Formats: sequence, C-alpha cells, structure tokens
Amino acid sequence: MSLNFKILSIAFASSLFIVSCKCDKGTTYNNPIPVESDNDSMDVETETEISKIDVDGNYIYEIGNLFDLSLPNGTKLNVGENSSENKFFKQLGDSTFSVSSDKTQGWITLDRVYFASGKSDLTGSSDEQIKNIVKILKAFPTATIKVGGYTDNTGGSDVNMKVSGERAKTVADQIIAEGIEASRLESEGYGAQHFVCPANDTKECQAQNRRVDIRITKK
Repeated sequence: MSLNFKILSIAFASSLFIVSCKCDKGTTYNNPIPVESDNDSMDVETETEISKIDVDGNYIYEIGNLFDLSLPNGTKLNVGENSSENKFFKQLGDSTFSVSSDKTQGWITLDRVYFASGKSDLTGSSDEQIKNIVKILKAFPTATIKVGGYTDNTGGSDVNMKVSGERAKTVADQIIAEGIEASRLESEGYGAQHFVCPANDTKECQAQNRRVDIRITKK
C-alpha cells in the first residue's frame, strides 16, 4: 500500500507540472494577438481617409452608380448618377430651370477635371469629362457657359488669382479645341473666393476648394 501511495503521489505531482507548463506557454503566445489586430484596424482607417485625395492633391468625388444618359441628339454617355455631367444635363433639360441673375448661383463643380500639382496642366484623366461636357453642349446648341477657376488660400492672393484664371482658361480652351465655338464660352479665375468647404482647414477641405466649375449663362 505504501509503494502504491508513493507512485500515485509522484504521478499527481507530475500532472501539476505539465498543466503549469501549458498555462505558461498559452499566456506567452496569446498576448501579442490583440495588439496586432488593433494596429491593422488603424491602418485601414488611415488609408480610407487618404484615398479621398489623389497624388496631385485633387479631391476624389463620389459620382454614384453608372448609368447610360441619353442626350436629345441620340448621343449616350455612361456617367455617374451624382456626376457633373448628369447635373449639367438636368439643368439644360429642365424647362423650369432658368439662369439666375445672382451670378454666384447655378455653378457645377467638374468632379473629374484634375490638374498637375501647382500647375495649370490638365491630367490625362480629365479628358473623358471634358469630352462629355462637349457632347452635352453639342446636344444643346444654344447654350452658353462660363468656366470658373478657384483655389484654396494657402498661397498669396495674386498667385491664386493667376493660377485659378489659367486653369479656367485651360478648360475653356480644351472645350473649344473639341469643337465648341469660342463665342459660347467665357472663363474667369476667382482665386480663394467662394469656398465650397468654408473651414478650409484640412487637406480634403482645401482640395475641394481647388476646383473648376461651370455655370450656364444662357440656355
């Protein structure tokens, strides 16, 4: 009986040692896991925020689901529901819409017309939208428009006026080059005026204020 008791005591002590080892190992491997998960989550949120601005500092707009827009002359455009093209078409096609005497009203931001950083050179990705605006103007041959350029207020007022004017003229010239009569367009730079994001205190807000808009001056 004494021998059996000793054997049982030794076996019991060994099992306690094994359980203790397993618990220590489990604690060591479990600690880092939630830390890594938290870091991954923060990285994803940061990337989502940055993605609203492209490499040249242009704001990336949500244009909505794509659909086929049919113009009066039979031309079809594949554009977003919230796109500049659809807004422009709706104004021109709406019989109840009239040009306001308030020249600060009726402006439409060109949501896919982009420039190289600090320059008035259009990026290649701007071609599609400019060509779509041309097609809409051809479908409404009596319409005339004004192109307005805007900046944020990070530079001097003289520089901002110059850059905004050059950018507006660049867009107008491109529209003319695509076949619209020069008499149907005018352009002007407004510098750091008429912010669409009044705070102008974040990169995204400033990017929205750096833009080119169009306004119907006659239907």
